[in-house]
Amino acid sequence: MFYFFKRGNETVQCEVRSETDGPGYEIVITDHAGAVTVERFNTSEQVHERWMELHRRFEHDGWWGPAAQDGRG
Repeated sequence: MFYFFKRGNETVQCEVRSETDGPGYEIVITDHAGAVTVERFNTSEQVHERWMELHRRFEHDGWWGPAAQDGRG
């Protein structure tokens, strides 16, 4: 699932997904400059907790969102 946050002309993309090479989950963050950060988690509870923390941080820092895109149109 992709989520987008906007602030002015800047956009941050967050992808929450299953790990591509094993069990677990990842949050992939692409910042407004194009830098990519990948965070890995063992359980769905851990990835959900981190996602909520990121969401609160973005809101606190003045970002609007998230707008979701799940690839299904």
